[in-house]
Amino acid sequence: MKRVFANFNLRKLASVLGAAALLTLGSAKAHATPIIEKIISPTDKQVNVTFVGATDNSFVFHLDFDNKSGEKFTLIIKNDVGEIVYQATYNDIHFDKNILIQKEDTEMHPTFIIRTATEQVERKFSVNRQVSENYVVTSL
Repeated sequence: MKRVFANFNLRKLASVLGAAALLTLGSAKAHATPIIEKIISPTDKQVNVTFVGATDNSFVFHLDFDNKSGEKFTLIIKNDVGEIVYQATYNDIHFDKNILIQKEDTEMHPTFIIRTATEQVERKFSVNRQVSENYVVTSL
């Protein structure tokens, strides 16, 4: 009779050890999964294009792109009809550049595009050049 009791305890111990082993292996698998960092892509808040002014023969824009991930991006500038007039690839973390666009007409509509592998952000402008004359009259 003692022998049967010992076999019962042995079976109970074996099942408890088996369950503990499964729980241990299950939790080990849960902790072994790799950590994947979120890829940060450009958003409206990260891209800022402003009109600075004009020189004798060009319009000046300032482009500021906070590229937190440091991933490669392409800057594309298109003219009124959609032709690419400038294209270059960068990977700067903080891209800060003045861009000069040659004055061709009294009105122009440049488009600035920041393109990464997964996303594209566009900024469009309408520039109207108005020439006015000022007269200064003094009495003699």
